[in-house]
Amino acid sequence: MLHVTGALGGLPPVFDLRQAATAGLSSRVVERALRGQLVRRLGRGMFVAEAVWRESSPRDRHLLITVAAARLRPWAVVSHHSAACQFGLPLPLTIPSWVALTTDRSAATGLPGGLARLEPGLLPAHHVQTRNGLRLTSVARTVIDCMRELPLPDAVAIADAALRRGLIVEAELSAVRREQRGWPFITTADTGLQLLNPSRETWFESWSFIRLWQLGVDLPESQVSVHDHRGRFLGRVDGLWRDGATVAEADGRGKYLGQFDPNGASAEAAALSVVAEKIREDRMRDCGLELVRWDLAEIQRDPGNVAEHITHARQRGNISRFTGRLVPPTARLTTAPLAAAKPPFWALEAC
Repeated sequence: MLHVTGALGGLPPVFDLRQAATAGLSSRVVERALRGQLVRRLGRGMFVAEAVWRESSPRDRHLLITVAAARLRPWAVVSHHSAACQFGLPLPLTIPSWVALTTDRSAATGLPGGLARLEPGLLPAHHVQTRNGLRLTSVARTVIDCMRELPLPDAVAIADAALRRGLIVEAELSAVRREQRGWPFITTADTGLQLLNPSRETWFESWSFIRLWQLGVDLPESQVSVHDHRGRFLGRVDGLWRDGATVAEADGRGKYLGQFDPNGASAEAAALSVVAEKIREDRMRDCGLELVRWDLAEIQRDPGNVAEHITHARQRGNISRFTGRLVPPTARLTTAPLAAAKPPFWALEAC
């Protein structure tokens, strides 16, 4: 097995039997490695080293199975949430276990074992691009496809991120929407397009506010700066409802942990961040603002309870009692394309 382990180290993360043979591993040896749990089968004739799989995040695992699915159906195009993942955009909160492929071949079928699902759809040349050796739907096509078929909070989070990062502009989304006139669920996409706001800073803000909107909570202003009566900056808030002088804070773990070295004094740093956040919150309340915060677990478990807290806070609040100053974002985020992102670790150049 030491020979197998060494040979696996020289293979690309996703490999087939031909590549294994080139590295000195016969199909019989690969089968023994499967039984010995050194190798995992991703699809018919497609494998990944178990160590690579075990050390991969959920996002990276989806990238790995996407490589396998695309190689098994090279005439199909990676699309929907799988293409969003390739572009570094948010994945749905519940990550599908299958890869989304789009094909214009009417007789095409899905991959055995549920590795991929095939969507029928026209694929004009300008809707397809190549990235890291994979054929993907363009960013704009990907966003509109997600808008049609994913839950609304997930789809808007993907679209907001694409706009915020400058991967697309709104005109491109409108153009793809026009081309998909009459497609299934296109009216769902129309709803999502009316809710986009790239000034939201994180996927969690986008997801939270759209989930609350579904429950009847109108969308707040995003990224408003709060100053006290002396002009001191207190913070830029995730959301603000002026009518009830109420601030919304969607608290992802990264607000407290993400910026700290996991191998350093992160517990102490996180504690200091929590204390600073508490001081910031107290100062906002002193200015006459109400404040409601929630985390991912709370809004997943009981979004109605979060909506109720917001409603009660807005009923208590009164903007006439606010003694500070509110400053909206001075300019919309740029929509100029950014430099290409660094390819993921499994990029196909090695395959």
